[in-house]
Amino acid sequence: GLSLVLGIVVALGLAIVIVRWPLVGLYVVAGCALLIEDNPPPVSTFTDTLYVFSWPPSLEGLFERPIGLVFITILFALVYQRFLKRQRLLAGGELLLPFLFYLLCVAGGIAYGLASGGSLKIIVVEVRPFWYMFVSYLIGYNLISHKRHIQIFFWLVLLSAGFKALQGLYIYLVILHGNLTGYDSIMTHEESFFFAAFIILFVLFCLHYRSRVQWLMALLMLPCVLVALVANQRRADYVALLAGLAVVWLLVLRVKRKGRAQLIAGMLICIIVGASYISLAFLYPKASFTKPVFAVMSIFNPNSTDYRDATSDVYRIIENNDLKYTVKQHPLGLGFGKPFLQPVPLTNIFPQIEAFDMYYNYVPHNTIYWIWMRLGPIGFFALWYLIGAVIVRGSLTARNLRDPYLQLVAIYIVATTFMEIIVAFADYQLFFYRNVIYLGLLLGMLVKLPKIDEKKETNHI
Repeated sequence: GLSLVLGIVVALGLAIVIVRWPLVGLYVVAGCALLIEDNPPPVSTFTDTLYVFSWPPSLEGLFERPIGLVFITILFALVYQRFLKRQRLLAGGELLLPFLFYLLCVAGGIAYGLASGGSLKIIVVEVRPFWYMFVSYLIGYNLISHKRHIQIFFWLVLLSAGFKALQGLYIYLVILHGNLTGYDSIMTHEESFFFAAFIILFVLFCLHYRSRVQWLMALLMLPCVLVALVANQRRADYVALLAGLAVVWLLVLRVKRKGRAQLIAGMLICIIVGASYISLAFLYPKASFTKPVFAVMSIFNPNSTDYRDATSDVYRIIENNDLKYTVKQHPLGLGFGKPFLQPVPLTNIFPQIEAFDMYYNYVPHNTIYWIWMRLGPIGFFALWYLIGAVIVRGSLTARNLRDPYLQLVAIYIVATTFMEIIVAFADYQLFFYRNVIYLGLLLGMLVKLPKIDEKKETNHI
């Protein structure tokens, strides 16, 4: 009872603050995405007991989640204040049309799902991440208007990564005493994505623009983040990190007119160091620091000697084949709210899967194929149209900006988008609330960067 009363008081206080200062709501949403688990972690920590992405048992069944109510409060405050000032209520930016096309396809999937016997409850669960991503984009685009807003946002990113890394170290060293036997991860799956994104940001500080205080903070936290990333043992995020680093290097090489020779030399050094690290891994295959090498290898070699990886690979292969089979049987899309077809039941591989994931036959690991299966070729094209628009616009924005810090942010967002899509092929990435909210905020920020850069130049003149 006391917890409920305190929760109500905090919620009311937060609502009052957000109505007065909507920008605070943006940072609250970002903090929730960066710090609070939306799925139960393997080892419980304090943050997973905070009810943000779900309700406590006594309030289960409500249509919207607490984070959704925060979104509604922010939008209300923003629209209300602009209405009083007789300003444009909401702006959509250059990504609005790709988003609306995507959401129109989602609406078609909802309508067809309902008309063909889909469960309304399941439809709400499946569609909510699409809505959260779009609302996050609107909030980011409409509330971020100055460079200092972006700097505060990335301070929150850095400090949150450090906090979660310390959580990971505590779990690994204190609770588990450095023994990962029986654990395929120690934190939630999406945590490794945020750790990888932190490393991308640190590399950008080194290669492109050194915001000295933020760089020093990132440098101090880097060892903790690396240990927590390795201990969390998520293979797909290693591949995504490598792809993200490649994107960073290419874009920095394109926008950095001076120092290209040093960049190329640095790349050659990294290749030599990487090759040495891989060679060292084969000399010390049991060492903890060489685990990422074998984790990445196991993705491309299904006949892994690691039983956990082998079982996981077989499950995902069969799951992907089931999705492809469903697409063949429903070429225009299955619609939301209905289980995908399973010519080879997933329970043959993991008999207890329903106890671990009640939506296992609705939302697969591969959320790229999930969208293809649900929305058909038109919806699948809409997804890639949106992603393509982000990558093209982000790359052009990074090239045209004059402020080096804003350039760094644009490159980071493009690299993070690449990482998001890569992990989405393997690990629920487009279904996890934290990931889609964070990506939505970044996309809103990306579209706003040129206006912020112009404003800065005008003020300087």
